[in-house]
Amino acid sequence: MGKAKPITLTSGRHWPKKGDALAHFKDMLSRYHVGDRVNDPTDHEDLAALLAVYDAVLAAGELTKAGSGVGHFEKRWDIDHPGHTSCFFVVRTDGTSIDFSTIKALDVAAGKAS
Repeated sequence: MGKAKPITLTSGRHWPKKGDALAHFKDMLSRYHVGDRVNDPTDHEDLAALLAVYDAVLAAGELTKAGSGVGHFEKRWDIDHPGHTSCFFVVRTDGTSIDFSTIKALDVAAGKAS
């Protein structure tokens, strides 16, 4: 069994291990219905901080998930698995949107780039 990897986000949120952070984001996702905009300011801050960690490790020239800037987040059906699962999407200030994996972002935050 590996050593627990603590997660700390710029929003000030901290978890002693990745599993706790994962549970937080899964609980957050479950509070919203598909099509809902994330309207809780703390949820928005946590998602934006997680997205920033994820984008920070991209290679130069790679398109970031934040793109032109974060307008807001929404819960939508996962386009890669239609009808089977939902996830958060970042809706950018230019109106474009893209999904992102909280699991992959937490891997990055824990120092395990995938």
